Amino acid sequence: MAKHSYLKLAVLLLIITGCEEYKYSIEMKSCDRGVERKLTLSGNLPEDQRAAIAKLYQKQIAPNIFWGSFDTNLPNDVGGAGFYSTFNTDMGKTTIYSERFRGNDNLNDTLDKAQLQVDRIVDFLIGWLEHELGDDPNFVNLKAFCDKNLRQDLKNVAIYFWLSDILKGFKSADSDEISIRMMQYFVERGYFSPKEAILLLGDSDELTEETAYNLVRSFVADKMGYSDTNIAAERLKFLSDEEHSEKSIERYIRTTDFFMKAWEEKKIKENDPNTAPPETGDVLCSVLEGTWFDLDFFAPTHTVEVKLTCTNEPFYTNGRWDEQASQVVWLSEIAGDMKLPTFFYASWSEPNMAYQQKHFGRIVLSDGDLAQYCMWRENLDEKNSKEWDFFILSMNPGEDLHGRLNTFRFSSDQQKGPDEKKNDLAKEPRELILAGLKSEK
Repeated sequence: MAKHSYLKLAVLLLIITGCEEYKYSIEMKSCDRGVERKLTLSGNLPEDQRAAIAKLYQKQIAPNIFWGSFDTNLPNDVGGAGFYSTFNTDMGKTTIYSERFRGNDNLNDTLDKAQLQVDRIVDFLIGWLEHELGDDPNFVNLKAFCDKNLRQDLKNVAIYFWLSDILKGFKSADSDEISIRMMQYFVERGYFSPKEAILLLGDSDELTEETAYNLVRSFVADKMGYSDTNIAAERLKFLSDEEHSEKSIERYIRTTDFFMKAWEEKKIKENDPNTAPPETGDVLCSVLEGTWFDLDFFAPTHTVEVKLTCTNEPFYTNGRWDEQASQVVWLSEIAGDMKLPTFFYASWSEPNMAYQQKHFGRIVLSDGDLAQYCMWRENLDEKNSKEWDFFILSMNPGEDLHGRLNTFRFSSDQQKGPDEKKNDLAKEPRELILAGLKSEK
C-alpha cells in the first residue's frame, strides 16, 4: 500500500462499497400465553441464520418476518437472553421485561482478552521497530521501554477505553472525564507535553500529518537515548510520513511468521500451492482484529429496535415512552464480544380499578407500589394466600380500614409461643395499602 494508509483505504472502500448492515426489528405485546413477538429482519442475513431463527417461532410470515407467542423465556433469535413475566393479583398486575442482546457479561474475561490483545499490539510494534532499528546500539533502550512501560501503559489505557464505552450507556455518567483522565495519564508519564496531549486527544484542526509524525519521531529518538532527533534522522526516516511508514510496515509483515502462516492457509483454502501471497493489509487486520482499536472495519453493523406495547406507561425503563402508540421504544447498535451487552428493560403495572374501588373506595396501589405488592403476593403459600384474599374481600369503604389493616395478622404468626420471635408477614402489604389510603392521588 504505497499511497493510502490502512485506515484511509478502509474508509475509502467503505464509501465505495458500503458496510453491510443488519437490523432486527421486534414488536411485542401481551397475550394470554405471555407475549406475542414479531421479528422482522433487514439485510441479507445468511440462509443458515434465518433458518435457525425460523425454528424458534411458530410462524414464518415472509422470508424475513417471523411470529410467535412465548411465556417467560423469550427466544434467542438476535443472540442473548430475554424474560417477560407477569404477576397477577386481585389488586392488579405487574409485568417485567428485560432482554440482553449479545455482548459479554463476563467482565473478568473481557479484561483478560483486552490485556492479551494489547500484548499482541506491543509485540507487533516491537517486531516492526526491531526490523528497522535493531542494528542500532541504542535500540535496546527503546525495546526495553516498549516491552515494559508502553505495554503496561497501553493495558491501563485499554481499560480506560473499555470503561468509557460502558459509561456511554449510562445517561448520568460524564464520559468526557475519562478522556481527560487519559490525557492526564499520558502527560504524567512523559509521552506528551500538556499542549501536545490536548492536540492529539482533542478535535483541533492544528494536528496535521506532519505534526503527528514529528511528535512520533521525537518520542522514539528520546526513548532510544538521542537528545536531538536530527542525530537519528536517517534511521527514523521510516517514520517521516504516511508513505514511508506504510512501506516499512509492508516490508516487515512479509518477514513475519504470521504472514507465512496466512499464506499457507490461503494455499490450502484455494488448493493451489502457487497462489499469490495474501495482501499485507489483510494480514495486519487479522493480527489486530478484535482489539480495542476496533480495526475490523468490514464487519457488518447489527442494530436492534424493540417496540413493546404496554397498558400503562412504565415506572421503570431505559427506553423511550411513545404515549401516542402506548409503546416503549428502544433502538441501539448491538454490542460486540468485548463490550457489555445491549440491554433493554421495562416494568409497568395495571391496577384492577374496579376491585380496589370496591374494597377501598379508591386506587391504593399502582406503579411501583403495586409491583412490590405483586411480588409479595407471589411468594405466599396456599394457606396464607386464601387467608389474605378472604381478608381483602371482607374490606369495604366507609369502615375503619386503617384499624382493620393495623390489627390483621396471619394465623401462622399468631400461633407462635411466647419465647418465639414474632413475625408479621402482613407488614409489607399493610404499609403499602395504608400509604395508598393516605395519598392525595
